[in-house]
Amino acid sequence: MENRAAAGGAPAGGAAWPRFGVLRRVGAALAMRCPRCCRGAVWAGPFRMRERCAVCGLAFEREPGYFTGAMYASYFIGLFATLPVWLWLLLAGAPFGAIAAAAFVLVGLVTPAAFHYSRVAWMQIDAYFNPSTFVRDDPG
Repeated sequence: MENRAAAGGAPAGGAAWPRFGVLRRVGAALAMRCPRCCRGAVWAGPFRMRERCAVCGLAFEREPGYFTGAMYASYFIGLFATLPVWLWLLLAGAPFGAIAAAAFVLVGLVTPAAFHYSRVAWMQIDAYFNPSTFVRDDPG
């Protein structure tokens, strides 16, 4: 593993981890990258989160209940991903059953991606507003 973190949680050489801005964090969230280094992949496969970042060694699994906030992010991802379709059906005068069926199918299709992106987005938001959370390699 390259650039593995030293014992104190800082990169080799003792420097502090870089603080990234909003645009870099959004890009890292879209690419599903580590909240600390913005380079290592978070997911190993469908519904299989890596235990640690391959680049900086950060443990992705935080304390119990940490990803509760990711449910809200998942909700908004699902809402905004399906909004154009059901809004168009509503404005076109489609019957409620057709709108509900279309929304149900779309949510079912969007949910796997929303699950992945919501977790990464939640970690990126936390790293932006509370960078000290990701200084240590091991949570808590």
